[in-house]
Amino acid sequence: MKNKIITLIVLIFLSLIIVGCTNKSEPVKEEKKENEGNKDTYIKYVQELKKEEESSENLPFDVNIEYTKENDNEIRFEVSIDNVKGTVKNITALAIHDKQTDDVFPSVGIFDDSVTLTEGEKPEGVVLAGYIPYTGSIDDLKNEITVKVLIKYEYENKKITAYYVTKK
Repeated sequence: MKNKIITLIVLIFLSLIIVGCTNKSEPVKEEKKENEGNKDTYIKYVQELKKEEESSENLPFDVNIEYTKENDNEIRFEVSIDNVKGTVKNITALAIHDKQTDDVFPSVGIFDDSVTLTEGEKPEGVVLAGYIPYTGSIDDLKNEITVKVLIKYEYENKKITAYYVTKK
């Protein structure tokens, strides 16, 4: 009887060791692979936006850009996508500017989940916020910078890619 109990304890202990030592690298590999794909998508979208010169028309939402002076060396910019008409599904967006920066450009739906907006429901919009190294005034910046926004979404059962481009 005593040998059976000892054998049972040893088997339980070995089972715990085997379960505890299983290879956990598979989820890490999948996550790494997904992050690489997201990085490639981000780079592709940045390159696509750099070539775009015109804003899309008849968007089912508003796109606005606001600037705030954060300190003597930096201006914060916020791109808002709101006031949707109907339901706009699976929004993926990226905002870039043409000033030299080491920062990553703000996005939604590339490294995180896409967003669906429905008229009259929360969330009411999406805000992409980033920073621009700049020592001048906001008015001077607006005359010197071009901000471009890529927005991919589904509307009325169609997949659409739209652009919003500010003019200097």
